[in-house]
Amino acid sequence: MASRNCSGRYPSDLTDAEWKRVKPILDRFQFVEHDPREILNAIFYLLKGGVQWRMIPDGFPPWQTVYYHFRKWRRLNLFQRLCDRLRRAARVSEGRKPSPSAAVVDTQSVSTTRQGGPGRGRDPNKQVKGRKRHVITDTLGLLLGVLVHPANESDGQSLPHLLKRLLGKVPRLKVIFADSAYEDVPASLMWRCFHWVLSVAGREDSQSGFDPLPKRWVVERTFSWFGAYRRLSQDYEYHPETSEAMVRLGMARLMLRRIT
Repeated sequence: MASRNCSGRYPSDLTDAEWKRVKPILDRFQFVEHDPREILNAIFYLLKGGVQWRMIPDGFPPWQTVYYHFRKWRRLNLFQRLCDRLRRAARVSEGRKPSPSAAVVDTQSVSTTRQGGPGRGRDPNKQVKGRKRHVITDTLGLLLGVLVHPANESDGQSLPHLLKRLLGKVPRLKVIFADSAYEDVPASLMWRCFHWVLSVAGREDSQSGFDPLPKRWVVERTFSWFGAYRRLSQDYEYHPETSEAMVRLGMARLMLRRIT
């Protein structure tokens, strides 16, 4: 378990500069007893260390308070709004337009724990029993949207449900790169419903071993970034919506470090 450093903080805590980026999105809420920065620090501690809610250390607000605010913010979709705000800032800092013109989509199958919960299945290709993290990113690997669903659901079947979450948020988006798992998605459906082009890059029959497809490696790198957070090493959450929130928080934490 992580310990506080010499300045009395955990490595997962927000710095002053990072908190300055986050604070405006919490200004609409009133906090009487507990500091919202410390509530967020407790959530980031849990995400980084992979601990249970009840194991949040003394020095943070009580775990019941932290969990209450986490659930409230998740239901208000605050973590997605935070991700959107930070992604736009991160893109501008890289000399890009705030809204991307291209995106990349893929899934990551992860095991679930024994505590149960809805939305579980077995991925027959990867032999994983659990859920899929269906992720779409820009070409920098920064999160645009995430949908968590049973691992037995096909990528193409779930794609429209993921893309609905992007409507009205990415005005410059024109093309989405994908692998052969999406080759059954009708191009006419994509254009009629979303006005986006799905570009499917398949592997040649003569290829063997690992060979990253054009544009596709960026989302694989995003999945590797998730490995920095123990809470994301498996799917520990009872509800898929909570799993999605944890993915958004992990990406928000990563982007905060990039722009401060």
